Amino acid sequence: MDDTLKVAFPNSGPANSYEPTRIHLGPEYIFLENIYSPLVELSPEDASIRSGIAEKWEWKNDEIHFFIRDGLKTIDGIPITAQDAEFSLKRLLVRTQNTHGNLKDLVCGARQIKSIEDHCPGIVSKENTLILKIAGKSAFVLPMLSGIDFAIIPRSSVDIKTLDIKDYRNTSGPYFVSQDSSDGKIQLAANPNHYHYTKTIAQNVKLVPVNPKEKSGSIELFKAGKVDLITTIDSARPEEIYELSTLQGNSATMHSTANIRTFALFFTERGLKELSLEQRVSLGQKVKASVGAYFLTLPGYEKTSQFFPTHGDGAIESYKAELLGNRNPEDVKIDQLPLEISIVRVGDVSIYREKIEKLLPKAIVQENQLPPAFQKFSKVSEMPHAYIGGPDTGFNEDISLISYSLVSGIFGLNPEERQKWLAGYMSKPNKDDRLKMLREIHESAIRDALLIPLFSGPYTALAKKGWQISLSGFKRGWAI
Repeated sequence: MDDTLKVAFPNSGPANSYEPTRIHLGPEYIFLENIYSPLVELSPEDASIRSGIAEKWEWKNDEIHFFIRDGLKTIDGIPITAQDAEFSLKRLLVRTQNTHGNLKDLVCGARQIKSIEDHCPGIVSKENTLILKIAGKSAFVLPMLSGIDFAIIPRSSVDIKTLDIKDYRNTSGPYFVSQDSSDGKIQLAANPNHYHYTKTIAQNVKLVPVNPKEKSGSIELFKAGKVDLITTIDSARPEEIYELSTLQGNSATMHSTANIRTFALFFTERGLKELSLEQRVSLGQKVKASVGAYFLTLPGYEKTSQFFPTHGDGAIESYKAELLGNRNPEDVKIDQLPLEISIVRVGDVSIYREKIEKLLPKAIVQENQLPPAFQKFSKVSEMPHAYIGGPDTGFNEDISLISYSLVSGIFGLNPEERQKWLAGYMSKPNKDDRLKMLREIHESAIRDALLIPLFSGPYTALAKKGWQISLSGFKRGWAI
């Protein structure tokens, strides 16, 4: 079998458009976790913590000591060291943009880290050991550090003045960029010096850019034999992957996660300001009924009245979710409201547009590639009132996804309140206490109509025969 894996990829930027401290979308995360590795990783089988760049670790009072693997090198033979790990984590603190977890409060407290040379007493490297002094011996530090925001980047691959990554060849992950491309036709090659390397993995990976607006683009490429893999972060809808899998028969293998993706109507700062609670509830329930009438007839989709999976961590009692979900003020008139609604990377925008414009003849329904929280608006009135998105909610307690949901504005709160909430959440050693906080903020978001859950669905992937998909049923990703 050819050792080159051709991947349909819904992004078209060059390598330097990918930055671990600035991850807003799934394709960015998936690309980065293939070229970089964190200190520790999550096992795809049971989400337990396992060795990453750190071969082992141990707690010594309130310090956690990470022992960096011996012999770990980039493709050009540059060793990955504890000093690289210290540099990478301090770089993340200086940039202060990451969306999956809050390390600063755990290791630096109130101390401001504005330069890579600034001292943070909670991050120290000695010989080939990285030592993190953790406030409160947080139970979250290991799961959080498994996120690719906390990737270890060789110091020599970074411009020390700007802190921009300048070298995507010498990386810490199982792959490196062997050929860059301004239009996203990037080629990756396996690094034999990496601990995940085997001769059975794809030795070369070619990214075949697919415009996210071309919803069936990857499917046509797969049928034509131009790609071998459609990933879980593709724009193709689950029902299309199911249908294609059936047509392919034994010549392809499909992977489907549990229903950890919640499609919802999320209200922006503008929507919360200009629409009353009753109007938001009425709008949400009407959109849910109209759009759901289409999607719930298709394979893979299920009804839901809450953001987190019903039986997962963070879920509220089903009867509460049903009560909140069944509100529908009949006397509220919304059909003539001149609303602006964005559709963000959830499949064919024309389906949503057709349904919504029947409900709201004066509405403007547009497609967008980013949630409004990650766009820059000069004033609130430039925002859409709401957007339909389908973020990964996770099944088990996942601090990275919880942090991302906060930063993206799903649970309301201003930036200061989000940081305070997350710090309080992470300071609680007892999981029951943490989940109580999570359920309360989840319930209030539904009660106050910050979001209206529409339906849930899985993440799906499809690979040509000969390639084996190795993914968890409770986490999206790309693993062959």
